[in-house]
Amino acid sequence: MNRILKFPLYLMAIAILFTSCSEDDDVNGTAPRGEYDGGYFILHEGGGPLSPFTYVDDNGTVDTNAFETANPTELPFGGFNQDMFFSDDRAFVISGQSSSVTVLDRFSLSLINTVDTDFENPRYGVVVGNKAFVTNSGDFMSTADDFVTVIDLNDYSTSTIVVGDVVNRIYAANNNVYVLNGSFGSGNAITVINPDSESIIGTIDLGAGNSPDTAVLNANSLYVLANNGGATGSVIEINIGTNAIVNTVSLPASLTTPKHISIDGATTYFTNGTAVYGYATNNPQISTTPVLEYNSSSSFGAMYGFTVKDGIIYIADAGDFVSNGQAFEYDLNGNLMTTISTGVAPNGFFFND
Repeated sequence: MNRILKFPLYLMAIAILFTSCSEDDDVNGTAPRGEYDGGYFILHEGGGPLSPFTYVDDNGTVDTNAFETANPTELPFGGFNQDMFFSDDRAFVISGQSSSVTVLDRFSLSLINTVDTDFENPRYGVVVGNKAFVTNSGDFMSTADDFVTVIDLNDYSTSTIVVGDVVNRIYAANNNVYVLNGSFGSGNAITVINPDSESIIGTIDLGAGNSPDTAVLNANSLYVLANNGGATGSVIEINIGTNAIVNTVSLPASLTTPKHISIDGATTYFTNGTAVYGYATNNPQISTTPVLEYNSSSSFGAMYGFTVKDGIIYIADAGDFVSNGQAFEYDLNGNLMTTISTGVAPNGFFFND
């Protein structure tokens, strides 16, 4: 009798074990959510339609035609792709050439929708709740018509918020949306938008000569890299709880073309020309000796994309903007680890984690 019972009990134990492991995988987030779970995308800014991005998986395998692989019956989309951003399960690609936002499944890259209303020269985007906010440069000849498009992610309907000042990069934190009012040395403020009411609730004045170029969120602060079109730059720290400026770090006077900023661990990194510099975020003693410097033959595409994540420095070089570009991975000592061939005009790195 005991022998008869042991076999089914043994099977039951195995079933419970596998069920438990499966549940643990789901809880710990280790179960793959799709073919493109993890890794990162390198966005292509070349005129199109061309393949919109390169995908690099966690093992370093490179696919420059990931969208076409996932959507064999669809044509490449966009052209002059500016930005890529995410919600929980969707990826959004902003295309300047077609003035549209393409919506993809974040982990399978299957095409979901294309939103093409209420855009004019769209730039950058961010998601807050069930809404996406996309900046638009409008006519380019004037900043008075610059605006933000709001996309309802339930039905992809759109509306607009007129800012009336230059708009460019955009960030979300503490249930606020922050729009940098700066581009190519013009503008010196940040517009704050309430995402619920879709209204402007304030402006942060950065002071004369502090044109916000790009920024990074870290802990309870927004760190804004400001420049004055070839003059000395600075990093301005804004407390996102109070929207007050709490610290300003002046960059060395010899570094007149600061462009990108990123924070990894306790270190802030920024770029100047084809060089990367770093300093302790909480103790900013800035050396003019770079962490690394690379050679580029590009007049306008050198250091076109940049970020630092988990101890790796990522650099994109757009080359001549009509042929394929390159991306590089360096360690924090400036040693080249990997060179990646990309599509036309790589402009940034977008991590799918």
